[in-house]
Amino acid sequence: MNFSTRFKLMAENLNANRAIKIIELVFNPPALEAEIDQAKKLAKGVLPTDVETFFREMNGFNLEWEHNVEAIKQHNDFDKGFIKILPILDIFSSWKGITWFEKSEEDNEYKPVKPLDYFAPEACVAFYQKAEEIPLNTVYYHYFGEYLEDTRYTFKEYIDRLLASRGYFYWSQTLCEGLQKSHEVAVFRKNMPLIFNDYNDDLFHPKTVAK
Repeated sequence: MNFSTRFKLMAENLNANRAIKIIELVFNPPALEAEIDQAKKLAKGVLPTDVETFFREMNGFNLEWEHNVEAIKQHNDFDKGFIKILPILDIFSSWKGITWFEKSEEDNEYKPVKPLDYFAPEACVAFYQKAEEIPLNTVYYHYFGEYLEDTRYTFKEYIDRLLASRGYFYWSQTLCEGLQKSHEVAVFRKNMPLIFNDYNDDLFHPKTVAK
């Protein structure tokens, strides 16, 4: 099953879930050949695995939904899900003034961060690409200006989990070793089984990598 079909199936299931109200749903059309070519140039010739395939099917995706399960309602963003996969050229463009600044070397610490899923104004899931190098083949969680962690999951593995999470607020923290005790992770693990009856907690843990 291709990426776009899987995203459409997720949207259909959300629409059929009586506990969910969809607020925004946008499937972008496929990226143009020229956009793919330019992104490859920005990525020094090599895009992370499966990225080109995804963006040839849809050049970005936006979703916002809210649950109505009264027992766990908080009347804030913890009642919601957000996905904002950016167009491919936006991802691999310069993020000066957003992820990094030129005031000092310290301000350049997050210059390699290339936001992929810009799900909140203050946080994202991103690729990591140092200057004049190709992007790494795993995705990172980044809280702007404060925190960065390699999840060690590939793009496809991330998409698998994104779809299963439906983009629940800050779900990506579940993939980070350093954030397992965060409030966001605790709320996710508590609420997801009450909203979605197919919740599989095995998907939402830091990746174990053989040494």
